Amino acid sequence: MGIPALGNSLVTFKSAATLEAEKTARAVAAHQAQSAMSQPVYISSLAGYIEKCWAAARQAKLIVERQMMVNLRQRNGLYEADKLAAIRQMGGSEVYVLLTSTKCRAAEAWVNDILRPVGERLFGIKPTPIADLPPDKTDEVYQEASAVYDEVVRQAEQFQEFLDPAMLAHEVREFLEESREKAVRQLQEEAEEAAERMATKIDDQLAEGGWYDAFWASISDLITLKAGIIKGPVLRRKKVQSWVKDPATGKYVVKAVEKIIPTFERVSPFDLYPAPDSRDPDDGYLIERHELTRSELQSMIGVPGYSEAAIRKVLQDYPHGYRNTLPNDVERARVEFSGNTEYQTHGEKLEALEFWGSVQGRMLIEWGLKDGIDPDLDYEVNAWKIGNYVIRAILNPDKLGRKPYSVDSFERIPGSFWGKGLPELMADLQDVCNALARAIVNNAALASGPQVEVNIDRVTTDSEAIWPWKIWQSTNQQMSEAPAVRFNQPTIIVEPLLRVFDFFATLTEDQTGIPRWAYGNTNIGGAGSTSSGLSMLMTSASRGVKELISHIDNMTSGIVERTYDYNMVYDEDESIKGDCKVIARGSSALLAKEQLIQRTNEFLAATNNPTDIQITGIEGRAKLLKFAARSIGIDVEDVIPDKEGLKALVAKIEAQQAAMMQAGQQQGKGPGVSPPGGSQPGSGTVPQEAPATLDPAGNPAGGVDANAFQNQPGVTPG
Repeated sequence: MGIPALGNSLVTFKSAATLEAEKTARAVAAHQAQSAMSQPVYISSLAGYIEKCWAAARQAKLIVERQMMVNLRQRNGLYEADKLAAIRQMGGSEVYVLLTSTKCRAAEAWVNDILRPVGERLFGIKPTPIADLPPDKTDEVYQEASAVYDEVVRQAEQFQEFLDPAMLAHEVREFLEESREKAVRQLQEEAEEAAERMATKIDDQLAEGGWYDAFWASISDLITLKAGIIKGPVLRRKKVQSWVKDPATGKYVVKAVEKIIPTFERVSPFDLYPAPDSRDPDDGYLIERHELTRSELQSMIGVPGYSEAAIRKVLQDYPHGYRNTLPNDVERARVEFSGNTEYQTHGEKLEALEFWGSVQGRMLIEWGLKDGIDPDLDYEVNAWKIGNYVIRAILNPDKLGRKPYSVDSFERIPGSFWGKGLPELMADLQDVCNALARAIVNNAALASGPQVEVNIDRVTTDSEAIWPWKIWQSTNQQMSEAPAVRFNQPTIIVEPLLRVFDFFATLTEDQTGIPRWAYGNTNIGGAGSTSSGLSMLMTSASRGVKELISHIDNMTSGIVERTYDYNMVYDEDESIKGDCKVIARGSSALLAKEQLIQRTNEFLAATNNPTDIQITGIEGRAKLLKFAARSIGIDVEDVIPDKEGLKALVAKIEAQQAAMMQAGQQQGKGPGVSPPGGSQPGSGTVPQEAPATLDPAGNPAGGVDANAFQNQPGVTPG
C-alpha cells in the first residue's frame, strides 16, 4: 500500500482560497484548522458519509480484486488453490509454463524501448493555433502597433491636401491589416517561447518529484493488472541538496534545503476504490487506502487543514493500530510480498482513507470548515478518515474539481473504470499450455523406463527394485501359464504433444499482440525468414503497441496538464506562462524515431555530392548534420562549428578557390582563356579541356564530361 511521506515530508495541500490571494494562504488555512480544533470531537456525519461510500466502493470492487489476484498469480507462475488441489489429487508434475510472465516482460521492454530515447521528453507543450497571452503582453504588442499607426495617420493628415482620399483610405486599411498580422505573429512567437520554457520547467519538476520511478512502476501495473495509476502533482515538503559557497572559506559546501515541490507516485490498483458506477477518476467519488505509523500521524498536529482534536482521539482510541482486513489482503501479501503474510495481519499501523468527492456543505460546517460554505450546496473536497474520525477536510485545490489521478489500462473496456490486463487476454491459452506441459512431463517420466510385471508366485528374489543385469530367481510353479517377469515399455508421445503445445503457444501472439520475435525468439519462419518480410511483420505488430502507447500517453498528458495548471497559478516566473496545449508524444513522434534517423541518413548520403552541396551551401549542410546528430543523441556543439565558425570556414574555402583560380589564370587556363587546341565559343565543337569549376572543398567539380556539357554553345551553366 502507498504510504504518504509525512513528518519532514508532510503532504500539504494549499487551500482553494490561495488561488485568489496567495499571500493569505497561511492565514486562511490556519483559521480553518483552528475552527476544526474548536469543535467537539464525535462521529460526524462527514465520517459516516465517507464510511458509507467506502463500503459501497469496497463491495463493488470485489470481483475486480479477485481478477487482479488471478492476473498476479498467473504472471508469477502460481496455480489457483482449487486447480492445484485437483492436480495433486491426480498426481504427477506441477510444472507451470511462464508464458504470461514472458509476454508481460516483453511488453514492458517494448514500451521501455519506445519511451526511453536519449534526450527526448515524453511530452511536448505547444501554443494553441491562436494563442492568448496574458493581458499585459498582449497590450504591449498592440500598443506598439497602435503607436506606429497613430504616427502614420498624423503624417497623412498633415499632407492630406497632396493625397487622394481614396488612396489614403486604401493605404490605411493595408497598414492596419499588416499591423494586425505582425501583432499576431509576434504574439504567437511569444507563446512558442513561453511554451518551451514551460516544458523545460515541467521536465525539471517531473525529474525532481519522482515521476520517472512512479511512471515505470505504473507501466508494470497497467500491463499485468487491470489498470496503471499515477498520482500527482502532490505538494510535499522535501529536503533538497544544493551546493552553496561558504563566505568564510570561499569553498562550496553541501546544504540541505527544505522546500515544497510537486511530487508524483505510483498507486497500487489494489489500493484505489472508485465509486461503483465510475467511468474515470473524475466521475464520482474516489477513495485511496493508506497506512500510517503513529509517528506519521503525530507529525500532522498543527499542520493547516488538519484537526488536532481528531488526531488526538485517533491516537487515544487506537493505541495498537487500526486496520480493516479485506478478503484479499493476506493472499495479496503472500503473492506480492514474497510470502510475507505478516505484512497485512500484524503491526501497529493505522489505516487511513483518503476521500475525493462531492459532499454537502452542512457536513463540512458540522466538521468545522465554515468559511464561505453554503449548507445547501455541494462541494468537491479532499478528506482523510481514520477509524471513526475525519482528521482532515479541505476544498479541492483544483478549480475544475479534478482529482490528482491518471488511470488507464492495457485494454480498455468502454464505460468502465477498470480495463483488462495482458494476463486476462491469454488466460485460457495459458491453462491449455500448462495442461499440455504437465502431460509432456508426465509422459516423458512414464516412458523413461519399462513397466514391470512380476509373477510373485514364481519369483523368489526381491521384486521391489530393478537394475541392469539383475538376475531374477524363480520357481517352476505355473511355468506353463506365464513368465516370472514381464516388461512393458510405455509409448512416448512427447513429439505430437509438443506440436500441439507450439500451436497454442503461437496463438498467444494473436491474443496479446506481442510476437515471439519481439523478445528475441529468432525461430520465426514464413514471412519472417527474410528481412523485408520481417519488416512487414514488425510494422503490423507495431499497430498493437501503438494503441498501448496511446493509453500511456493519456496518463502522461493528464499529469502534465495538472502540473501545467499548478505552474500557471503558483509559479512566480511569468515568462513561462501562455495559452498552451499539452501533447503526449509517445505514440506519434517517438515511434517514428528510428525511421526518421534512417531517412535522415539516406538523405545525407544522397546529397553528399558537389552539385547538391553548392545548392545547400556550407550552412545548409551544417543544419542537416546538426539535425542528424541530435536525432542520435550527439552534442552538436562538440562536432559542428557555430555560425561564426561556419562563416570563417566559408571564407577560408573561398580564399582557397580564389588562389587556385588565380594560379590557373597565370598558367593560361583561367576562365575566358581557351586552352591550346580548343574551340572558340560558337564553333559547335567540344573543347579538349573545360575550365576548372571548383566545389566548396576546392576540388574540381563535375568532371571533364560534365564541364564539357556545361560549356557547349547554348547551354546555360546550372
